[in-house]
Amino acid sequence: MKPITLPVTARICHAFQIILFVFAAASCGKGDGGGGIVPPPEPTPPAISGITPNTGPFNTVVVISGSNFSATAADNDVKFNGKTAKVTAATAASLTVEVPKSAGNGVVTVTVKGKTATGPAFTYIFTGTVSTLAGSTNGYLDGTGAGALFHGVAGICVDAQGNLYVSDHYNHKIRKITPAGVVSTLAGSIRGYADGTGTAAQFWNPSGIAVDPQGNVFVADAGNHRIRRITPAGVVSTYAGKDPYGYEDGAAHSARFFGPEDVTLDANGNVYVGDANNYKVRKITPGGVVSTLAGSTYGYQDGTGSGAIFYTPRSIQCDAQGNVFVSDYFNQKIRKVTPGGVVTTVAGSTYGWVEGSASTAKFEGPRGMVITAQGEIFVVEDRNNTVRKLTAAFDVSTLCGQAGLTYSDWKDGTLGEAKFRTPMDICADAQGNFYIADFNNNRVRKISFE
Repeated sequence: MKPITLPVTARICHAFQIILFVFAAASCGKGDGGGGIVPPPEPTPPAISGITPNTGPFNTVVVISGSNFSATAADNDVKFNGKTAKVTAATAASLTVEVPKSAGNGVVTVTVKGKTATGPAFTYIFTGTVSTLAGSTNGYLDGTGAGALFHGVAGICVDAQGNLYVSDHYNHKIRKITPAGVVSTLAGSIRGYADGTGTAAQFWNPSGIAVDPQGNVFVADAGNHRIRRITPAGVVSTYAGKDPYGYEDGAAHSARFFGPEDVTLDANGNVYVGDANNYKVRKITPGGVVSTLAGSTYGYQDGTGSGAIFYTPRSIQCDAQGNVFVSDYFNQKIRKVTPGGVVTTVAGSTYGWVEGSASTAKFEGPRGMVITAQGEIFVVEDRNNTVRKLTAAFDVSTLCGQAGLTYSDWKDGTLGEAKFRTPMDICADAQGNFYIADFNNNRVRKISFE
């Protein structure tokens, strides 16, 4: 029998089918070890077993122990509370790093080749320095830094741009200080009472001071028994109160105060007044209605509204929830007033200087306060010459200053070295710096941290 011979066209088609079959077989082999391209294995993620030490200030050298780090220092991305740290040495099991500036408290992370390990928390110790922003001897002079003169810096506040406003008590003026320390007079002239613009206005021993988001400055004009308002252009008007001094609620210009010593504002534009010689905390609505939030006669008692008793509420401050904290001066205590007028004692016992828990701590002349976003309260004491710190749980410690100093003490330096003389008020800017109205040193002091 003769072999079957396919036509040329049929032979070509048959050969093409064979090629397709071989290609398909090779393709099927890629997934089962048939000789295809195999992707590289995933990198083993790093792991952190410990950090030593776990607390310290800026530039502390910390050793991070663990596994699967890169032996090339630059390949390890180390962060303390989200801030990048410098890696100075590296092995697969150990990294030596320097704590970054202003790290704060938070966890340590290590990222290698896109894989991140989270370790324990590091407790950051802020190192503080006290310096003089403006002022020197007593007097009156606009200028820069030590070239400016004050006579009794009583109240202090800061606006959103970092400008400070201070009540220059015995000069009867409101002064403005730029972040660079340039001092000018916003309003006021001789002692007296007059509304007007700039030097046409008059105050009498202005005390506590506050600024709203629009840059309007509110002043407790203690000698005139009024609350005054100053626009950013320096136009002064009477916000509430009239002569003679006394106690009366009602419409703002019919209400009476007796030696108001401090003002603060809440998020809704209500102004609260430490009406010191009436022993009360007063409230002024944006519509101009004055009422009594808490207090009655002098003494000491927790309670609600008029059932609560203060003994000279000299300084007040609002928190984000609308609670008003009060420096109850002669009771040597820090009190809290809810928006509903319920008064409790959060810290302080008897006269003195003692650190510790809320109920055992002692104050001597608590004055101005500032409340941080973390709920900590910093308060100055005009008799202990210190700045005290209250934690969110109201435990009390000393940030700086030295209790029991003589009248003439004054010194810049570290927190442990700094000395104040009758500090009256405190505020904080957006960067976390504190500013102190150092009354009898006639200076504005700055506490900076890193």
